[in-house]
This record gives sequence, C-alpha cells and structure tokens, in this order.
Amino acid sequence: MRLRIKVWHRQRRYAIRQRPVLNRLYRVGVGIIGTLLVLAGMAMIPLPIPGPGWVTFFLGLAALSTEFAWAHSVTSFMHRQLRRAGALTAAAVHQWRTWSRGYLDRHSGIAYLQSWLDHQRSYQFSYAFALAH
Repeated sequence: MRLRIKVWHRQRRYAIRQRPVLNRLYRVGVGIIGTLLVLAGMAMIPLPIPGPGWVTFFLGLAALSTEFAWAHSVTSFMHRQLRRAGALTAAAVHQWRTWSRGYLDRHSGIAYLQSWLDHQRSYQFSYAFALAH
C-alpha cells in the first residue's frame, strides 16, 4: 500500500514539475503548509501534554523536506541522531539489566536457591528412577 502511494505521488509530482508555474505554486504551497506546521508545533511544545507539539513539528519538517534540500538534510541528520540515541539507549538498558540481574543473584541468594532446587529435582528423579528399577 505504501509503495502504491509513493508511486502515485511521484507520478503526480512529475506531472507538476513539467509546468513551471504549477511547480512554483506547488512548492510555495508546500512551503507555507510546512512552515505553519513547524510554527504550530513550536508553539505547542511547551504545553504540558508532550505529544502533539513534537509530532506537529516533525510533520511540518517532513512536509518541507519533500521539496527543499535544506529541510531534507536536517531531517536526515535528525534521523541519524535518533537512531544513534536509540542504539545507545538499548546498550545502556542491556548493561543495566545484566548488572542488576547479576547483582540480585549475588546478593539475594536467588542463585543459591535455584541451584538447591535443581539439585533437589535431580535427586528426586534419580531416587524415583532407582526405585522403578
């Protein structure tokens, strides 16, 4: 579905680019709409509700990046930085979980309890096996 929309948009955009006046009007319209979305997003960012301001800001920047190279480079930079931040966050969370599980195992006796339970199960299995034969 997404590919169909992308192909449809590219066909329409190619047809618009063939006419200079229509192309200029299209770019001005995208510029106005994108700028309004960015400004509305910036106005909504300080609101106590965290979502709508940032979403509107990024939608406006995405709209601008469809027609303007500077907005596309800003969007690409932000995308790379968000991916890096996500990777760093995932690594930090993994290290924290590994450390906390090891710490809890060492200091709470969970490892000792687990080994004792495993021993009890193996002993019961071997004892039941010896009784059966």
